[in-house]
Amino acid sequence: MKLLKELAWSLTVLLILYASYALSAFLDLPETKEAKIPVFKDQALCFSVLPLQVVQSWVLEQQLESQDPAVQETLKRMALQFKDKRNIALQDFHFDLQGAVAYYLISDPQKQFSCLYLPGSGQQSGWLSAQYYGIPSGVFFFPEKLSPRQKNYFEQSLEKLSFKNKTFQARKHNFELKGLTYTLHWEEHAFALDLPAQAKKPIRMLQAQGFHLSCPLALSNLPASFQFFEQIKAGSFNYYGAKLNSKQELTLEFEALLSFDKSSARNQFLSAANKAFPDWQWAPNFVRVNDAVYAIKKEGSKQLFICSSPKKHIQDGQIQSQYNKLPIVCAGDPTLLTKLDNAGWAAAILELFPLYRGISDFSARTSKVSTTKQTIRWELKEEYFAAGEFLKLLGTLTEK
Repeated sequence: MKLLKELAWSLTVLLILYASYALSAFLDLPETKEAKIPVFKDQALCFSVLPLQVVQSWVLEQQLESQDPAVQETLKRMALQFKDKRNIALQDFHFDLQGAVAYYLISDPQKQFSCLYLPGSGQQSGWLSAQYYGIPSGVFFFPEKLSPRQKNYFEQSLEKLSFKNKTFQARKHNFELKGLTYTLHWEEHAFALDLPAQAKKPIRMLQAQGFHLSCPLALSNLPASFQFFEQIKAGSFNYYGAKLNSKQELTLEFEALLSFDKSSARNQFLSAANKAFPDWQWAPNFVRVNDAVYAIKKEGSKQLFICSSPKKHIQDGQIQSQYNKLPIVCAGDPTLLTKLDNAGWAAAILELFPLYRGISDFSARTSKVSTTKQTIRWELKEEYFAAGEFLKLLGTLTEK
């Protein structure tokens, strides 16, 4: 969340203008605008936005339509969080309000890592600190400190760095993931994601039930004891909620179909999981966690199925799956994500955690989540505005 706080100060400009009744500068911005962004030869993901353009859409929506006071409180809180501590590495850096911010996932052959590009001037070139690297047009920020080998790889990547002009729209964002282009639409009461052309080879995933998500995975920078999760290349999940049993222990109701590049990676994953959680009772076809038993079933040569209630989810040795050419599928009831039966006093405790509270509020205001043809739509109830609800969710997740 440190990365999000680094961006929060750009929203402070909005507060100053709002306080002085000088919103015209935002309202007069053109619907489309061009800006340059860096391009790495080995980037797996690139997502870029114009912060000022995004703020403009929030102003138009929140002040002229929703008039939601909670949004203004969220903006103020985020701005105050940023002012808590001075960033020595950026003391000479002047952020370019007209420039584009970009997030990257770099395809290091040994271990992928991410970085954020902030456009600006005044900084020196090279490493400003362990997590900031300056170039003439801006600064790269790394959420996690890089190893010496990763630093060297990044420096070599900069030698092949190029820049391209990109056209930005406030409510329509194109981004690239593994060479494929996705389009995110920011609508008044919904978010929509246009998926790229369908894959030539169908992908095996679970049949959508409960709250469903199927997508490629590129996990990176996990703690050493959990790095075995980085071997998972795709996942398909059905989640039905959780409950506390008679011993007040948490049990989950879910199905998960995990995909690996090869069978040896699947075997290594199981072996590493066994070592990472030695207190769990492991067997070839199940794992017991407290009083809950979760089935483990190898599917084909490269997939692994894990579920609760195996009598329900495994019928005659078969799981309910299908083949789909879409790279991402999302559908179902998101309120299941924070469903906890028999919670009692635990429910009050969970409300103290910003992540749980933010997801719970956001999902409760959701009307429908679906994937139709090549578009995923997350629709909110008519009385809620997408930009404001997303901002409130972001603000909750960045609370200290």
